[in-house]
Amino acid sequence: MKELVELLRKEGIICKKLEEIKLNTRKKIKAFLGVNIKNEYCFIVVFEKKSRFLTKDIHTLEEIMPQINFRYKKKILILNSPICSKAKEKLKDWRILWF
Repeated sequence: MKELVELLRKEGIICKKLEEIKLNTRKKIKAFLGVNIKNEYCFIVVFEKKSRFLTKDIHTLEEIMPQINFRYKKKILILNSPICSKAKEKLKDWRILWF
């Protein structure tokens, strides 16, 4: 959690409140809901993969979205692996960060 806050701070995203959302999945995915200084809800997803982030991973991301009932304004995806160009094209409305 501390590493996540530090990464977000370096990118200029400061959240007053940050809560982890429990996901019923076996994959290495963590989801967080935060409120930034402007009182906007931020939906943050952390994918820990050894291989490239592909289009099929976007489908996993879309399965998570209905579980979140908040009206979030900002969507942030944090990866530790490279991203496929087709997946990057489909995620235009997401802000993508690497750690």
